[in-house]
Amino acid sequence: MRWIPAVRSAGWWLLAGASSLLLSILLWVIRFLVLGQPFTGMHAFRFMILAVVLSFLFSFTGWLGAKKLWLFSNLGTLIGLVLMAFYSRNTTGWEDLVSFLVFLEAVAAGFILGLVVEGVFLAIRLSKK
Repeated sequence: MRWIPAVRSAGWWLLAGASSLLLSILLWVIRFLVLGQPFTGMHAFRFMILAVVLSFLFSFTGWLGAKKLWLFSNLGTLIGLVLMAFYSRNTTGWEDLVSFLVFLEAVAAGFILGLVVEGVFLAIRLSKK
């Protein structure tokens, strides 16, 4: 994982900014193109805020040194986006809300899995001392 920035480096914040932009665009594409919803500035802004919060939260964990947590959280986000796009096809009303909930569940699952992996690696490091 040499391409991941060093602990407490400014690279994490550049990565968070790029991730925020990419995640915002992907959420907008799913909402306004895949779902075919009319573009509204308020919804676009809310998706952008969600993307910024998630990206900076995950990058903060990486900045603190939990690189595996960052990696699994982003993998969960990517899987969540794919599932959201998949579940949002040919849906109306409440079904598009289900696709968003599936996205949030995948993000949470990635974060929890990252916590478990970080915990296992921490336990291994502590047992070797």
